[in-house]
Amino acid sequence: MRVIRTESHRRIAWLIAEKSMRRKFIGWFSRSVGAVPVGRALDSTKPAVGKIYLPDPINDPTLIRGVDTKFDHPDFQVGGLLVLPSVNNVAANTEIKEICGPEEIRLKKPFKGAVAIKQLTGREDVDEDGKIMDGGTMGQGPADGFEGVDFKVAPKVDQTKVYDAVFEKLNSGGCVGIFPEGGSHDRTELLPLKAGVAIMALGALAANPDCGLKIVPCGMNYFHAHKFRSRAVIEFGTPVEVPDELLALYKKGDRRDAVGQLLDMVYQALVAVTVTSPDYDTLMVWSLFLFGKTVQ
Repeated sequence: MRVIRTESHRRIAWLIAEKSMRRKFIGWFSRSVGAVPVGRALDSTKPAVGKIYLPDPINDPTLIRGVDTKFDHPDFQVGGLLVLPSVNNVAANTEIKEICGPEEIRLKKPFKGAVAIKQLTGREDVDEDGKIMDGGTMGQGPADGFEGVDFKVAPKVDQTKVYDAVFEKLNSGGCVGIFPEGGSHDRTELLPLKAGVAIMALGALAANPDCGLKIVPCGMNYFHAHKFRSRAVIEFGTPVEVPDELLALYKKGDRRDAVGQLLDMVYQALVAVTVTSPDYDTLMVWSLFLFGKTVQ
């Protein structure tokens, strides 16, 4: 924040989880620097009654059945989330597309990954990509005797107010800081990006094509992350300009395609400034080799 304020005379308005704004010190500091609170469905999860499973994970992976569930309860909403138990601090979740009855739900996208598929089927013949390997001899459904898995439900969150606040900030020449992975983690690789960064960029340009919006990728490399005042290196990449054809696609109504293509561009830009390195000295040598100068 200090470097950007000094070098570009801009103050960043960070997007921060609404849940964090309720914390005493973090909330006070966030409000002081003009942060924009964002409601997240996963911050409002609650345990649900019953258990769920995948009746046909091979042929119909978006169909979820319940045992003693109450999917017709107001807690379950189209656009809300089904959340599985956390494994290694990661809880698989996906969006509800249709509520078919008290014990049947249709998902917008299937659960992915070996952990989630094992949780929902009780099977062990699942590869790393979440594909069942023995569908012929063991059948195409859950394991024999499997009774389902406990789960949580999260409500649909309307982000209209957030987008309006972001658009207002950008159209007035402001700068918005986004963590596009959707949360913090200590892994060395990028997680899949959330769509918000692309939706905000395209929405702001659609409302005001002359606002001059650019997306500046920012990468962080850190060492001894769990030690107080450990060293970190921040690198700013080449600004990404939204192509006119993507904006035209967005305005025409093909928003999913436009958002997807812009997300790919942002991801590649972030990969370029996220160099995995074992230590600070190695990173400095690598930066010198790549750019002819050290990064700040």
